[in-house]
Amino acid sequence: MNPEYESSWQFFVQVMNTLHILFDDVGPDLAKLDLEPKAFFLLGLVEENPYPAQLAKALCLPGPTVTFLLKRLEKHAYVTRSTEPGDLRKFRFTVTPAGRKALTKGQSVLGKSFDRMLGQLSAAEKKQLFKLFASLK
Repeated sequence: MNPEYESSWQFFVQVMNTLHILFDDVGPDLAKLDLEPKAFFLLGLVEENPYPAQLAKALCLPGPTVTFLLKRLEKHAYVTRSTEPGDLRKFRFTVTPAGRKALTKGQSVLGKSFDRMLGQLSAAEKKQLFKLFASLK
């Protein structure tokens, strides 16, 4: 089947379906690292967004979901929690060496799976797709 573009909603759904296929493919390998896709992406954003509220905004996730995922990452020693000087109610998270190692392995797994998906495109199509997505703001 060769789908035709009919609406921006249809396009969005197609992008999401592609991501779901990718997540389904990498899920078992991420599970071996004690990660699920959401936790993996959260781990990848902790260094740029060390506060739970920042992570929730960056990932479009509710605060309680971010808290749950951070607690799981702490349990596996992938992140550490520290209080913010001057505001003991605020927590800052830091990726540990074990977290960096898991993140690197996860990025490799995801990269290989995505490369398989992109293998269906020619080099010119890949380049064009990248340019198109990079131009969206």
